[in-house]
Amino acid sequence: MTHRLKDIKLIVIDIDGTLVDQHGNVGEKTLQLAKELKKQNIFCTLSSARSFHFSSHIADDLEIDIPFVTLDGALIKSRNGSAVYRGTIKDSFVHKAISLAEDNYGKITMCDEHNLFVTPNNAVVKEYTKLSAPIKDVSDFTGVKDILEILIYCEDKASMKHIKAGFGFFDKRGVSLSVTKSPRNDYYLLTIKNKQSNKLESVKRLVKHLGFNKKNVAVIGDWHNDMPLFDFGAYNIAVKNAIPELKRKADYVTNSTNNEDAVGEVLELVKAHASG
Repeated sequence: MTHRLKDIKLIVIDIDGTLVDQHGNVGEKTLQLAKELKKQNIFCTLSSARSFHFSSHIADDLEIDIPFVTLDGALIKSRNGSAVYRGTIKDSFVHKAISLAEDNYGKITMCDEHNLFVTPNNAVVKEYTKLSAPIKDVSDFTGVKDILEILIYCEDKASMKHIKAGFGFFDKRGVSLSVTKSPRNDYYLLTIKNKQSNKLESVKRLVKHLGFNKKNVAVIGDWHNDMPLFDFGAYNIAVKNAIPELKRKADYVTNSTNNEDAVGEVLELVKAHASG
């Protein structure tokens, strides 16, 4: 099915586990070919759970001038600061989340497009996991606005269950809730976002914004949060180290892992088909 690569004009690339290696570096072949393809009007962009801050240096390395997707779809923004989409959560829902966390032994933090806000009462969240944006310490959440993502951490399942139940019919409020367990099993994490803030919807927005259609798009990923993206109808590419579920949905699985510059392998194929 690689013949479909001749129509590709946009390559949407996940970052962690896909584009960068275990040290966080982009492969030399990818760096070179991304710039060469851009001269042929074939563009690379990003779609990641990382914040804009933690994605932008990758965009700098690849000289990406078009917008890229961050926070798993909550923000689409270019390096020059121009935003295509901001999936802001309503202030009333933010206040509800703060109240439920405080009443049920949860530790809460939240981020806008620039910072992740942490109060003294919730400072322990800094120790839990790799946080999604630069930390900004605040005395409380008063005045914090334009929130794109809310994170609530609980050490026990019962507290998390009470918090989630407290939101009631959350889908009617225009938000999505998802609960995950830490790899070390020492906390539960509730992630709250705008209902339309996911990789699939945001890549649809980006493709429309750029004037392409799905047959012009290739997507490359490795993990569970890339699964919805593979339902778009683009040319789906899973890297060798991807989860089995993603490989089963892929049109092409690379022979290389992210540590072996799998994206460089893909860009080489795209270039060959564009020149053929």
